[in-house]
Amino acid sequence: MHTTDAASEMSAASIAALLIASAQAPLGSTLIAVALPSIGIGIGADLVLITGLLVTGYLVVNVVCQGPAGKLSDLVGHSRILWTGIGLYVIGAALGFLAQSASLLFVSRSAMAAASALVVPATLALLRLHVPQGQRGRIFGLFGATMGIAAAGGPALGGEIVSLLGWRAIFLANLPFLAISALLLYMYPLPVGSTATQRSLRGLSKLLDFTGIGLLALSLAFLVVASKFDGAWFATMLGAAAIAGVAFVGWEAKTAKPVFDPHLFSLPAFTAGTLVIALQNFAMYGLLFQLPQFFSVFRGTAPREIGYMLFVMMIGMVIAAPIGGQLTDRIGARRAALLGSLLLLGGVAQLWRLETFETPTDAMTALLMFGLGLGLCNAPAQAASMGAVEPGQAGMAAGVSSTMRYLGGILSILVLGAVLGSDNAVTEARHDIMIRLFTVALVLSALTSRWLPATALAAARSSRS
Repeated sequence: MHTTDAASEMSAASIAALLIASAQAPLGSTLIAVALPSIGIGIGADLVLITGLLVTGYLVVNVVCQGPAGKLSDLVGHSRILWTGIGLYVIGAALGFLAQSASLLFVSRSAMAAASALVVPATLALLRLHVPQGQRGRIFGLFGATMGIAAAGGPALGGEIVSLLGWRAIFLANLPFLAISALLLYMYPLPVGSTATQRSLRGLSKLLDFTGIGLLALSLAFLVVASKFDGAWFATMLGAAAIAGVAFVGWEAKTAKPVFDPHLFSLPAFTAGTLVIALQNFAMYGLLFQLPQFFSVFRGTAPREIGYMLFVMMIGMVIAAPIGGQLTDRIGARRAALLGSLLLLGGVAQLWRLETFETPTDAMTALLMFGLGLGLCNAPAQAASMGAVEPGQAGMAAGVSSTMRYLGGILSILVLGAVLGSDNAVTEARHDIMIRLFTVALVLSALTSRWLPATALAAARSSRS
């Protein structure tokens, strides 16, 4: 029997608290970027090792945990999982601040990644359940804006923190935001009522698909290892990743307790929305990590200037995200996403002449247009995908959506490392290759957006609320 949406709605303060808590996931993934050299020096570890453990490792743990976290939130209650994630993040941050070795830093970052994976699907599920369908575009627009602001603003904030307080303070940077979120949730409690059955945490091991989780983790692990090799070893690891990935999909299709219900992908709006998000995240995360390398290596630009350059992308997202949400509610997801796609392609097209850029200022117009496009696209994609599912599967759907979001980021960073390589004599030319790959991803995203609901009325009909 199908469940129905909860009748109660969230207050503006509760929505703000959820958005702030969710923003710690992308902020945590990019905040650390400018601190990596300082961390390596501080604990006496190789920069390549530190980057692999603290950046790629964070994203991999985040992706693997998204699906189980979404399923858990459906089983034991979205609010309970949200609070668990906030508490785990505080523990991980404290470990990172006190860490004296690369291994303990990895444990810290893994805890923070798992915490983020608990918070984001729970937030998306709560928004799906307690925001009326006609207002979801606007709210998911704000959700996309806060996630984008956090991702794009991370390097700038990280640069200031490292300059003023040292690299250890990076691990405490999220705590003030989490404290604000927790205070708001305490003062303005979330609505009572959810499709979750509120089971106890005991006995959940029988309800979770640990085989599927293991196969997904194995596929991602092989993928990461593949990026560290070339030639025969690269092909071998890539093949192993593909085999594990196919095994994961096959297992999820036949198991009675899937982490990722494959039937969700029979819903066109859900599939299109998640693919749009993944493809655009591929381009966004790639630029967030590529441009700092380009300007640092070839132009000798200081981290602070690079951070301000990326801040412009954030400004574009802040401006456009609420507009994208309003357009989604009024004219439908498809048109809003196509408009955003045009801006994204216009922004990345300007970066095709990257070798002519002498200062970060030269890239600001392109990044502003790129940010505007991201802001317009996120709300229609997220609202369409979450609105297409049953309320009782809101947590699982949110987990799948978040997994696709971070999988796009992981693939982007891995491809970036493989294409740029370590040969500085040819790296500048390889930067152009990455820009073209981002363009291909954005073209695919624009084409995929044609399968989003065409009008506001169609969006309402595609929702199963």
